[in-house]
This record gives sequence, C-alpha cells and structure tokens, in this order.
Amino acid sequence: MSIDIPNDLVITLERTKCPGACPDYSLFVYADGRIVYEGRHYVAAKGRQEGHLSRADVRKLLDEFYKAGYFSLKEKYDPIVNDGAVTKTSIALGGKTKRVVNCHPSQAPEGLYQLEKMIDEITQSKLWVTRSGQPVLEP
Repeated sequence: MSIDIPNDLVITLERTKCPGACPDYSLFVYADGRIVYEGRHYVAAKGRQEGHLSRADVRKLLDEFYKAGYFSLKEKYDPIVNDGAVTKTSIALGGKTKRVVNCHPSQAPEGLYQLEKMIDEITQSKLWVTRSGQPVLEP
C-alpha cells in the first residue's frame, strides 16, 4: 500500500536514557524529507544534527505506520518492572496526531517494535548515536 505524503506530515521517534547507558535522543522526520536529530546522553553526536531522506523513504515510513496498525494501538504499553528506556513515537498528518509510549517492547505488539526499528534504520540514526558501531559511554 502506498499512501500520498501529506504536507503536514511529522514523524517522531524518541528514545530515553535508562539506569544503564541507553542512548537518549529524538528524531523528527518531515514531509519534505528533512530529518532533525537531537542527541542528549550516551550518543556520539550531542545537540542538533540534520539530514535528509528521499521521498521514497518518507513514503516507506508512512506506509510502515499503516502496516503496524499504528492508529489502533494503545497510547501506552507499560512495563512489568519500570527499569528500562522508554521509546516514544508519534505521527502528525491531516491535522491529527497519534502518540504511542512504549515502556517495554515485550508488552507491545511486534509491529510497533518493527516500526521503531525501521525509523532508526531509514534515518540512519546510528551515524549520530554510535561511534564506530559501539555504544557511547559517558563518564
């Protein structure tokens, strides 16, 4: 299924730090393909970075939201024990916004986990998040 890309499209992915060394960053993907990354903790690139996606990659991301049944997902997937990082995703299009907070991947549908992973892959966030493929540890 291929969906037209609305001009007001904004896709977000935010990963928060945890008691360990989990990367803490946000990604914003806009309809025109612009990527805005904001690195906070345990990442190679701190602060704001920008990149760009092709129209085809933006469409892939949008299609993945529909494939994952994103608009019918719960707003929050709680952990059994609250000790890990939290992943937040959202999509804004057509004047509406849907946000999902995933506190524990094993409690959330597989499609949500795959969507989160795909956002990272398509935006190539690892270029900002890791150093030579390794997690970044802070003093």
